[in-house]
Amino acid sequence: MAPGKISYPSVFVVDSTMRPPPLPPKPDYRQRQNRIQKLLMVLVILALFGITVEACFIYHLHSAKEQPTPSNEPQIAMSKQDKVDVAPPKNKELREMKPSKPMAQLATNQKPVNGVLLWNHQPILHHVKHNKEKLFIEKEGYYSVYSKINFHDDNISCTHSVVWITPRYAGGEIVLLQSFRFRPKLPRPAITDNSYLSGMFHLYKDDALFVRVKNCTLVLSKDAENYFGVFMV
Repeated sequence: MAPGKISYPSVFVVDSTMRPPPLPPKPDYRQRQNRIQKLLMVLVILALFGITVEACFIYHLHSAKEQPTPSNEPQIAMSKQDKVDVAPPKNKELREMKPSKPMAQLATNQKPVNGVLLWNHQPILHHVKHNKEKLFIEKEGYYSVYSKINFHDDNISCTHSVVWITPRYAGGEIVLLQSFRFRPKLPRPAITDNSYLSGMFHLYKDDALFVRVKNCTLVLSKDAENYFGVFMV
């Protein structure tokens, strides 16, 4: 350095032992912590409030049960109950139950005319018409047809049949069911026998059915021994 000049330290001198100052905390992290703390406080307050309300409700319920009932209330209740018990029951009309499907049953204690049975007993009818001889179908469907007769077996042969008349067949009568008895050994004591016929048939509206017997001496003492009927299946 030349004489007479002042020396200054270099501005570029760096201390290698010094560390950089720490960075300030991010503001977003602190704000997030504050929000979480506030939310937790709100939840705790709500939970405590719910517990308090529930405790008050339980206390009120127990206190209401422990309160004695006024003396006049049971008497009023008993008087109401007595009135209900003493009141006479209303008379209900007894209505006869109707069948769910068409059906009919006839019975007789009359002698046949020209072999055709006449039905004079009070009939059971539902959507099926009848006259003295025949049943008339009002609704098409599959029907169970049945007939029973009780007779004295005092002839060589006896025929019991159920006959069908329909507008769909121009040839006249159709025998649906038939029972034939043949006993050639005569003379012998007359005995009582019966014949029962039953079958399933598809019948149409306005079809007619009747029962015919031949060489059968019917036992006509009871209506239940000679009957004829149909019912839809």
